[in-house]
Amino acid sequence: MNTDVLAFKEGFKYSLPILATYVLMGAVFGIMMAKAGYSAWLSLLMSIVIYAGAMQFVAVGLLAGGLPILSIVAICLSINARQFFYAIASLDRYGFRGWRKWYLVFSVTDETFAILNLREQKAGIQNQDKIHNQKVMFFISLCNHCYWIIGCVGGTLLGGYLSFIQNINGLDFIVIATFTVILYENYKIKSNRVSIGIGMVCTIACLFFDRENFLLYSLVCIFLVLLLGYRLGFMSINK
Repeated sequence: MNTDVLAFKEGFKYSLPILATYVLMGAVFGIMMAKAGYSAWLSLLMSIVIYAGAMQFVAVGLLAGGLPILSIVAICLSINARQFFYAIASLDRYGFRGWRKWYLVFSVTDETFAILNLREQKAGIQNQDKIHNQKVMFFISLCNHCYWIIGCVGGTLLGGYLSFIQNINGLDFIVIATFTVILYENYKIKSNRVSIGIGMVCTIACLFFDRENFLLYSLVCIFLVLLLGYRLGFMSINK
């Protein structure tokens, strides 16, 4: 069987936990776009180019409010600053050259980053062919992106034709449920528990420090603590 087909099948399997989340959350965004009077074409463009759930939800209000482009860009950068840290942490694992590597850097979302890290902890993954691993990571990222696009466009189309859908509440809880499952799967791996504890402590501390910007501060804090632990020899990248 073709190696690309094998890599796609494995990548698709790992992406399945994200399927429902991205389709449903994308649909919620699409419904909001339809409610604001925007077309499915704009939802398609935003889901391909921006591909950031938080920013896309905020963008609906920003577009409707007529905010200047520079202000929108600044807000976008502040909201998605965490993706910068994800990209840095993922550079070593992305061995591709050219557009595939840049696409992997671009498409590393919260959920994709968590799935890629979880996969690396699975028994035998480190011993697999390096090229195969890179292809699997590519297809995981691509599948997740496709789920998001389908949800966004589908939600806009449904919201435009079925107005009662715009009044559905509570769909955003699917994100909390997904991260709870991912956290539990990582917690079952003993080597991850210290990192999880550091993340919780830093996040809670930053929440008391600055409630509005705690996410960005907590990511910086977690990064610095883990880096310090690695430098001092208390932590290692692979265990």
